[in-house]
Amino acid sequence: MDNNLIEIVKETPKILTTIYGDLAQPSIRKIGIALETVFEFSTSFLLPLKLQNEKFKLNFEKRLNEYKKKLDGISDEKIIEVNPQIGTPIIERLSYTTNDEIAKMFTNLLAKASSIDTVNLAHPSFIQLIERLSVDEAKLIQYLSLDDKLFIPYIAFKANIKAGGFIDISEKLTSLPFKTNIDFPQNMKTYLDNLSSIGIIYDKVGYYKTNEDYYKELIHQYKGLHELLIKQHQFDVFESVDYNKGYFQITDFGKSFISACVT
Repeated sequence: MDNNLIEIVKETPKILTTIYGDLAQPSIRKIGIALETVFEFSTSFLLPLKLQNEKFKLNFEKRLNEYKKKLDGISDEKIIEVNPQIGTPIIERLSYTTNDEIAKMFTNLLAKASSIDTVNLAHPSFIQLIERLSVDEAKLIQYLSLDDKLFIPYIAFKANIKAGGFIDISEKLTSLPFKTNIDFPQNMKTYLDNLSSIGIIYDKVGYYKTNEDYYKELIHQYKGLHELLIKQHQFDVFESVDYNKGYFQITDFGKSFISACVT
């Protein structure tokens, strides 16, 4: 280890003090209380080394400031030390996360772990779940957190065969592409599959909502596709094109994840 690296390691506590800023400020003092043990476990030479990079430092300070704002809404007596099991990996990920939607989830989770009132919501497994989300999926979950229905209606077009039975001719279609500002709506099936695989939602196969308004809205939104599919299946073997109804349910685990990482 060269002399410069040795000096950086020795200066680690001072670097962390510099990150905190003036510890006398009430909001900064909250960070010191909540993250004291976390930073003790994070004082490897990697953090001070990374902070020598100006872009890294600016991003890290931005994330700490976002965290500080969340702590401002928690009274002093409610602030607790964050368990390093959850705090240390979050701090590590916040240091290099540049996307605001993903960073917000990490910051929300860290803030939940910083209060005696919400620490029970902060499960360590949520860290890995956030990492498995794309930016679009984070936006979808953000939208779902604002929806008190806690389910996602869908339709799937089918072509009825004259001899009996039917074939599926579309994927499960939801209103999400029309109600969210995701970047790649063509990936919706992949997004829903991933949210199902990590336990945020599940497909209530064989069930549908009795309120027809949910499905009328979808038929209207996909009217152009419906008409196209009718033209494509005007053959002797097919009788008509209509749709199956269903919905994705937000799981209890998904509700817990939303409570800890989104709301």
